[in-house]
Amino acid sequence: MILCYPCTQKFKLRLRRLSYQLLLLLLILTYSIDCFAELTGKLSSSFTGATDYIWRGYSKSDGKPVLQASIDYEFKSGIYLGSFVSAVNFADHGFDNRSTAEFRPYLGFAYKLSDDLRFNTAWTRYIYDGKIFGQVSDYNEFYLYGHFRDLLTVNLNFSENSYQQNHMSFNSEITGRYPITESIEISSTFGYNDQRKVLRYDYLYWTSGLTVHFSRNIGIDVRYYGGSYASSEKEASFSQWQFHPHVVDNRVVFSITVGF
Repeated sequence: MILCYPCTQKFKLRLRRLSYQLLLLLLILTYSIDCFAELTGKLSSSFTGATDYIWRGYSKSDGKPVLQASIDYEFKSGIYLGSFVSAVNFADHGFDNRSTAEFRPYLGFAYKLSDDLRFNTAWTRYIYDGKIFGQVSDYNEFYLYGHFRDLLTVNLNFSENSYQQNHMSFNSEITGRYPITESIEISSTFGYNDQRKVLRYDYLYWTSGLTVHFSRNIGIDVRYYGGSYASSEKEASFSQWQFHPHVVDNRVVFSITVGF
């Protein structure tokens, strides 16, 4: 069956409407269970507008602005769950059923070893409302975090089948933060994304930025992103899949977040 062009356009519009409806659903869900959360655990949510969605050395929005939302619920036992939603654009023009939204439900457990040291593990599922370069690309990822106070975080994670390309991927990063005042914080991240068998290249990436909290619930972030290929063109892995994102090159991203 061959779809006519107007029918294809209508289908894409329906997908975009679905993305916005799910964002609205997150907001409704946040308020509907707020009273219950006050009694049994901690509920938090946020809405973010950003000029780009940069992820581990490359952009998931083709350098374009995005809207994002998250909701998180933490039980007193240390178990937590939630979901993250973001608009995406993988620049796969010409392919049918392109993804316009990324959904990430997650489940984890946090453990406090001492006043200074905390650890947590987590599972997340990347779910897309369409395909990426013509292929279904939903996949799992597993995390291990270590935190020293609120100053230093080490993050190790892997996927057993990244983007459903039948290869494992690994990522490691370290993030440092320093509060200048109660409302102003500087932070930096340095990471290595081992994705050569999936995305053709490995990515070395770094960020540095300033976060300002105007109130308890509103903050802005201005952040510089840089990166480089950690493998040469000769070392690039051959793949028939056409998603080979360009490494982020000296980009500044502005975002504003409203939390609840």
